[in-house]
Amino acid sequence: MFPHSWPRAVRLLLSGLIVVAMITVGLFVLAVGTMSDPEFIDPATGEITDFGAARAALGMLVLLVLPFYRRAPLVTMIAGAVAALVLQLDPFVLAVGLTVWIVRARQRWQWAVAAAGLAVILINAGLHARALTAWPDEDYQRTGYVLLAMLTVLCLGLVLGISFGVRQRRSALAAKAQTRDATHSNEQLSAQLTRQKERQDLAREVHDTLASDLSGLSLHVGGLEKAAQSAGDPSLSQELRTTRRYADQALTNLRTLLTSLRESGNDGAPAPSPQGLRDLQTLFAEAAASGVKVRPFVLVDGLSTAPHALQHAIRRITQEALTNVLRHSSDQTAEVSITGAPGQGIELRVTNQVPDEPRFTSGSGTGLIGVTERARALGGSAETHQKLGQFTLTVQLPWPAPEVASDPVR
Repeated sequence: MFPHSWPRAVRLLLSGLIVVAMITVGLFVLAVGTMSDPEFIDPATGEITDFGAARAALGMLVLLVLPFYRRAPLVTMIAGAVAALVLQLDPFVLAVGLTVWIVRARQRWQWAVAAAGLAVILINAGLHARALTAWPDEDYQRTGYVLLAMLTVLCLGLVLGISFGVRQRRSALAAKAQTRDATHSNEQLSAQLTRQKERQDLAREVHDTLASDLSGLSLHVGGLEKAAQSAGDPSLSQELRTTRRYADQALTNLRTLLTSLRESGNDGAPAPSPQGLRDLQTLFAEAAASGVKVRPFVLVDGLSTAPHALQHAIRRITQEALTNVLRHSSDQTAEVSITGAPGQGIELRVTNQVPDEPRFTSGSGTGLIGVTERARALGGSAETHQKLGQFTLTVQLPWPAPEVASDPVR
């Protein structure tokens, strides 16, 4: 009834005051309702009869169900209907429960119960009208008929007005919430479409520039390789062959990246599935071909079963670390240690010698920034340390333990 942002004590106090107010109004309506029947009030003396006092006491007991009008509106309606039909008292308790019931009605049987409650109010009005015919005073009868009609119309008007008003308000709030959700969904869809278009534009620009340049480079190096073979220079031919292999590999990687940017594009080769240790062996072989002396130590339990994102991160981080060794190491020698297991995570450590005056410092360079971002994207971390002419890159990557299905209960 009250906003949940209000303090609980305030909400309880206000709810209690409302219940007290309803009971007070119920007592007033009960007193007015007893005036229509001579069995309640003696027409000669104007005093309440013993029978009337007993029924009034029962009516007061019925008012005690009002505190439950929101939790159990059907109970309130039943108690009010008994008071209105059996005891022939006022339908105030029935009207309170009926109002809440109509507000919450959704199914057909609930509306049937609501219609029955309205019918009970009309029947109760008829019972009071019949009781007025027993009064000897005709003026009292006419006044009673007018007052009864006014109270009946007021009762039905309040029940229907309040209940349907609350339903209309809730419907408006629900429609407003749906509109807000739809607007938010439209904004998200628009943002996704915008990002998709940006990725496609970027992929197209990269394809028209870098992909074309790499293709031209590969063809040009291939021509130089044939010329070197014709000139009888095997050393130059081997170097050119290596250069062309790197150009072809860079072109393949670029096409894979373009496929990822397009997301649903059909151009280029699909992203290759990770191969675990085989990917690392390929990296070490490529680094050795480039002149890097790799001293690997790989002890990973079930690397090929690790999540693809984790395998991809290990491969890319190792590749970037070996590239840094090729560029900045004084002796181009790298000690690579990769250890881990499911539930323990992966520790990747690369150590190499650096000159006395290094050309980079800890945390500098876009390559190391990329390594740090890859690690953080998986919930890991990357640290660099330089001491006594040695540079060490340490990367920690999480690897959750696989979920073990519990045995069924036999």
